[in-house]
Amino acid sequence: MEQKFRKGKNHGVGVLTSGGDSQVLTKLQDLKVPTKLSYFISFPGMNAAIRAVVRETLRQGHRCYLIREGYTGLITENIEQASWGHVANVTHLGGSMIGTSRCDEFRITEGRKKAAEKMFEKRIFHLIVIGGDGSLMGAQKLKEEWGRFGEELFAEGKITEEVANEGRELHLAGIVGSIDNDCIESDKSIGSDTALHRICEAIDGLVMTAQSHQRVFVVEVMGRHCGYLALTAAIAVEADYVFYPEIPPDDNWPEQLCNQLESVRKYGKRQNVIILGEGVTNSKGIKIGGKQIKEEIETRLQLEVRIATLGHLQRGGAPTFLDRLLGLRMGYEAVQEVLKTTEDPGSQIVGQKTVAKVMCLRGHNIERNELSRVIRQSESANDETIQRNSDLACRLRGFGFLDKQTYLNFVSAPLTTIMPSKSKVFAVIHIGSPCAGMNAATFSFVRMANHSGIQVLGIRNGWDGLKNGDVKMLTWENVQGWAQAGGSMLGAKRQLPSDMDQIAEGLNTHNVDGLLIIGGFMAFQSALIFQKLRGDYTCLSIPIVVIPATISNNCPGTCMSLGVDTALNEICRQVDNITTGSQFSLIRQVETNEMDLQKLAVETKQRLDTGTLEKFLLIRSEGASDDIHAANVRKIFEKVMDNKYGVRITNLGYSQLGGHPSCFDRQMGIRMGVRAFEAVVNPAKMGKRDCCVIGLRGSSLRYVPVQGLENKVCFDHGIPLHMWWLELHPLVEAMTKKPDQLSVST
Repeated sequence: MEQKFRKGKNHGVGVLTSGGDSQVLTKLQDLKVPTKLSYFISFPGMNAAIRAVVRETLRQGHRCYLIREGYTGLITENIEQASWGHVANVTHLGGSMIGTSRCDEFRITEGRKKAAEKMFEKRIFHLIVIGGDGSLMGAQKLKEEWGRFGEELFAEGKITEEVANEGRELHLAGIVGSIDNDCIESDKSIGSDTALHRICEAIDGLVMTAQSHQRVFVVEVMGRHCGYLALTAAIAVEADYVFYPEIPPDDNWPEQLCNQLESVRKYGKRQNVIILGEGVTNSKGIKIGGKQIKEEIETRLQLEVRIATLGHLQRGGAPTFLDRLLGLRMGYEAVQEVLKTTEDPGSQIVGQKTVAKVMCLRGHNIERNELSRVIRQSESANDETIQRNSDLACRLRGFGFLDKQTYLNFVSAPLTTIMPSKSKVFAVIHIGSPCAGMNAATFSFVRMANHSGIQVLGIRNGWDGLKNGDVKMLTWENVQGWAQAGGSMLGAKRQLPSDMDQIAEGLNTHNVDGLLIIGGFMAFQSALIFQKLRGDYTCLSIPIVVIPATISNNCPGTCMSLGVDTALNEICRQVDNITTGSQFSLIRQVETNEMDLQKLAVETKQRLDTGTLEKFLLIRSEGASDDIHAANVRKIFEKVMDNKYGVRITNLGYSQLGGHPSCFDRQMGIRMGVRAFEAVVNPAKMGKRDCCVIGLRGSSLRYVPVQGLENKVCFDHGIPLHMWWLELHPLVEAMTKKPDQLSVST
């Protein structure tokens, strides 16, 4: 990738991490008296953001400073100029490499003025803050006061006129780090995915114990004013009940809870999981604790209950793939924001020509939204939650939040009526390689159908199973636990439909009224074949829905397929064990020849010789090149290394399919299963076509007609013609290829 450096003045960019309670700095105008209500914390994924900020700043030819221990470091001048090597091998580490701390002094004007003085001294006029809403509000306040601080410091003789003029503007960007995921305008905040991953891991372990002893577990999770963790985890682990702050339970919640537990026990469930969000109160504002829930269940149902408080375990450990990628992308975009040369129209701060922005994720795009507006909206949602205005609080959280409650109600509530002897029959089949999320989608599809009095036929082992009569009736009871299971409980097979007369006979024999195909490119092809043959076989004139599920992420019509997140997390885990980061990737979509690899090998040896590099890792995608195989790459590197450094090949193979699905794949599978049922039972939801792929477009699920996708794929290679993730390749190069000359002044 060609290195392009910004011409003109060399800028100093500061980066600090600080995370805290949403109450920190909520009323900055009243902060003359320091309070002890806050604490400062770090989140998984922060180091990825720091790495991106440092390396992109240096790549553009500017100075970058690491401000250690949050705002305390800014006031006490605990500031270090960063080099390229400072942020090597940090992405896989949890927490913050530059530390965070509580800073009461920054809450008062004098403290912020001290911070501004240190920044003027080092000519740091570009600041990137990574933290929660309290930390970002503090940064916004500093920007608002910046012009006045500059004038006062010049009048006091603490800075020169040249420095005062140079620092008239504070360029500010924020990156939200919060496991609560309570930033209204962002689909995800750094740390939230890792927290969910830890919660699911913990509950998966508890379920084994609970099932053996027929126990009930009350699991307490974080999220004082936002129920994202509690609600999303409840969906992913098939919880029987959930308490979260946006919807305070009624006074009769003990009766409702016990009735729910009693009902699912009648269906043969040996264990129960109840998720309790931090700080949940009832409709009268009285706090509900784990001990109270335990006593109610033991008294009413005589069941053995245990309480598990996960606490700060939710913040720890290595970041998930999504948090690593999100930190990297947000850090990169934050640098572009603070170093931009254009002015923002409509700035409300006197003397400031730019508006502070915060990096937000919308779908798979990073947006730069006005920081002050985002803070106000997040505050409003928290305030409505505190005031127990449930409807408004949930609406402010977004439609996705409301949908999750609906999904949970359907998939966790047991049947209240007996299934009719004669009803519609929907069929579900898994096509392609097995992957995480297939079972979760089947689980929710079956339970939604059963609640509507519709039977679901599970077709085993692909299209051969339909031809051979290898089918099984799926019910509310026998899909219990499927959401947490990896692979394919029905058996997936890589095959396209053939012997259509036999397939038609199988569909007619079982009176199939709708079909759900879960899989990758072959699942899409199967639906396309069926649609084209409807004129020859009337049994194919039924609603057909495809749920994309493949670790290759090659199913058209969607940005992300089920199974991808689990596979990427497994790859990260194994690569972390080998080394601490990848320096190069070899993929089919970016042409690389032997001369390129020869040059790369020479550069690698030079870096190894200087001692600036301990290991070098190249990740090669399966089928990256028809001519250059892994063995060829090894030979090229071995020849250059000349026995001085060893070269090894590691094939991750089927281990990438993973074990337990990630939380993302579980809850997304359940979402897709629900949407698939809605389309099959009511084809009008799909529009004019009744054969569609459920595509994740942005942050919403849409029905994409199969026929319209035919001209948007390459059938020879089994891939869509447009793949959004290719846009990430230049970013990977920018983070890993050190420029030959860094025009950075000390």
